[in-house]
Amino acid sequence: MRAPTSASTAAPLRSPVLPSTLAPALATLLVACLGLDEGVPTPDAGPPPDAPAVDAPPDSGPPSPATTGIAVLDHTGAPWEADAAPRRPVLELRFTRPIALDPDEPSLFLLREVADRGRLEEDLRRRPLLVAHERLREPIELSLEDDGHRVRLTPAAALAPGERYHVALGSWARTADDGAPFAPFLADLRVAPSGAGAEAVGSWPPAGAAGVPPELAFAAVRFDGAIQGAAGVTLEGPEGRVTAEAEVVSCEVLGWREGTCVRLRWSGVLRPRATYRLRVGEAVRDRGGAAIGPWEATFETGASEAFGLRTSPLECALDEEALGPGCLLADDDAARLRLRVDGPVRAFLVGEHASDRVVAPRGEVSLRLSGLGPDALERAELRLVGLAGETHVEALELRTHPPLAPLTIAEVRADARGPEPRQEYVELLNSGAVPVSLEGLALADRPDRLGDVVMGVWTLPPGGRALLVADGFDPSHPDDPPVPDGVPLVRIGSSLASGGLSNAGEALYLRDAEGRRLSTVPAIPAPGPGVCVVREGAGRSADPIAFGAAPCTPGAP
Repeated sequence: MRAPTSASTAAPLRSPVLPSTLAPALATLLVACLGLDEGVPTPDAGPPPDAPAVDAPPDSGPPSPATTGIAVLDHTGAPWEADAAPRRPVLELRFTRPIALDPDEPSLFLLREVADRGRLEEDLRRRPLLVAHERLREPIELSLEDDGHRVRLTPAAALAPGERYHVALGSWARTADDGAPFAPFLADLRVAPSGAGAEAVGSWPPAGAAGVPPELAFAAVRFDGAIQGAAGVTLEGPEGRVTAEAEVVSCEVLGWREGTCVRLRWSGVLRPRATYRLRVGEAVRDRGGAAIGPWEATFETGASEAFGLRTSPLECALDEEALGPGCLLADDDAARLRLRVDGPVRAFLVGEHASDRVVAPRGEVSLRLSGLGPDALERAELRLVGLAGETHVEALELRTHPPLAPLTIAEVRADARGPEPRQEYVELLNSGAVPVSLEGLALADRPDRLGDVVMGVWTLPPGGRALLVADGFDPSHPDDPPVPDGVPLVRIGSSLASGGLSNAGEALYLRDAEGRRLSTVPAIPAPGPGVCVVREGAGRSADPIAFGAAPCTPGAP
């Protein structure tokens, strides 16, 4: 330990300076006295033959543990883009040092998309993961390759088309040789919205069906993408595998709107009151070479007699009209027919200008003819086909309405950050080219209820938006985004719908003063506080696929 020196008495140390003529001589004398002459250069000599170059960097030791990259492959080994990945990808991560995988303390994850990427990056610097991130984990399988310098990560189940994911490595990952920590790593992955693989998504007979006639005409499995190896689809019964011919057919022929179908046909009839299983084996592969199976759908046969098709009476909504065996809902471009059959059915509605089809496992049929134009008469044929091939055919006439007001429900805030139900709202959009009156509009949360009616004179200009709100709505509440001053607030009562909008999700119906339906929002759960259910694009579609989730922007596009 060095003794302290007083700052007042200490003098700066000076190095003695030798004349340049003495330096070489002294160096030679020192070498000779110490016996170190061999291999030691003199001041005028170059380096010895084995000496390293003067500018060579010192030995830095092994590289710091890090992830050097990630490759997205399919099961054939073909590369894919990270923003258009297959549904069953093989993710190959490469490292500068061999990594150790501890199943009791996982450090490598596949997560569904997070709302705050920066927060996830911070979370990867400490363990364990936050509960909010832990809930987003996808089951995965890991394998080490190249002595731990590579890891192959594969999801245990197919990923969702069009969805985003994160591949994440926590800082608590360690090297296999000396336990050195890895730097955290985060990469983004997006599954291609189409053409990225296939899943078995339906069957005929439907899974769980009972009382299936032994005279079943055929069995089929529907996939939502292209497949290979149709012979891997089989039917098994009490005597083992049923000898059947498997063929790939158009799903539209069988009654599904889209997909790839494998149909099985056999001779004879099935055994009454027996259990059968439609199976998809691992020989069935998607376009990326990944196995789709194992998958199965079980059904039970009934007595030898088929019961025939029977429709059940329906109670039509306020804006529907009874037509044939069901109820018709029309707008100014399309007509939808819904009906109920007392068992699984394949339904077809073929008109002069449009057609539709559906496989209804529970007998709940909804068929839609679109692109008809306003005030149009469409003659169509309804055909219902049961499990034994029994058929019901009926001629129908469907008529659309004259042009309707171009008003749609664009945004719904059911879960406000401020007090509920006071701060809830339903945003209307005039997507047309002329002003539209809001007088007499009605908003309801039940198809058989008129709901809250807009009183007074309100006009919405082209492209304009208005908010249907409760009487106590505060456009400047500090917990919610402010509403621009120019956005109309149409107050329609103490709360919207029946005591407010349900966070669990409820359908909403917007009707004009004549009771005709203008727009529908399906029962979609509120995504979270301050997050709205938002219509994506124009149109009146009530299909959940036409809606998404986004931070609420009252009155703004």
